[in-house]
Amino acid sequence: MTTPLEISKRLRQIRKQQNLTLKQVEIGSRGKWKAVVIGSYERGTRSLSISRAKSLCEFYGVPLSALFQTEVKQESIQSNWGLRIDLRHLKSRLGEEDALITQLHSLLSFIAERRDDWNGEIMSIRYQDNEALGLLVQKEPSDLRKALELRELLFKEGDRT
Repeated sequence: MTTPLEISKRLRQIRKQQNLTLKQVEIGSRGKWKAVVIGSYERGTRSLSISRAKSLCEFYGVPLSALFQTEVKQESIQSNWGLRIDLRHLKSRLGEEDALITQLHSLLSFIAERRDDWNGEIMSIRYQDNEALGLLVQKEPSDLRKALELRELLFKEGDRT
């Protein structure tokens, strides 16, 4: 059974795997998640309700069950949870004759609608979404990542304007 302290450690691990500081979480969530509150959850000095945990996991783009996984392979994390698509760049390339861009835009539009996520700048690709996209474009996760990198569709921290 996973203890509250292990869940706290997993929260920090998930945030760090996404290369986010506490302040970046606050900014990226448009103030919904205050840095001091996230830090308290991560240290285990503040109780985290299930609904807040679910909401925070949605922000990170990971399933709630990720908080209960005490041992996660680094390769799995990077290939499945680390995809954050730069939607602005994707939209700017829609006129190109590139099937991957067209299919990616369609899938992300569907996901945004289902998530009710309309920030329009970045979208985190969850494991299940990554699998669906891979099936759609007939690419393995590592090949999909390379294709997205080649097209400069993955969000990089310094890209925000």
